Amino acid sequence: MNKLKLKHIAWFIPVGYLLHLLDEYFVGEGFANWFSEVMKANLSSGDFIIINSFGLAAVVLIVMLYSLDKLNGFLIAALGVLFFVNGIVHITASLLTVSYSPGTFTSFVIYLPLGFVVIKNFYPLLPEQQRILSIITGVALQVIVAIVALNI
Repeated sequence: MNKLKLKHIAWFIPVGYLLHLLDEYFVGEGFANWFSEVMKANLSSGDFIIINSFGLAAVVLIVMLYSLDKLNGFLIAALGVLFFVNGIVHITASLLTVSYSPGTFTSFVIYLPLGFVVIKNFYPLLPEQQRILSIITGVALQVIVAIVALNI
């Protein structure tokens, strides 16, 4: 069997993101409500949709540019880190709050495995400085999204 090409792996990222968003939006009370209750924030479903519409558009653009050989794998690797970190955050949040953080299912079955596959396949192709920077970028993106969600 032929191995998946890196460009094919990259296209799993926006698909995984969309499936994760559906899990966050439709399962349980919805992530916006859960997050607002747990974090004492005011994240509405509309805010959630706006934030993630920008996120999904950015992810699609990044993958498209990578597929057209306009970017190296640095941002794809950073997205792999972001997925992996976000997956861990959802699972940890569910355990700490003893409640279901909407998105935990897809974190476990999509984000953690896909993040691992992306990191495993893209990191060896990057110079060491870009590997380190992609980790920092992926974690920073997770923090930025959390800060926006807390302050919107």
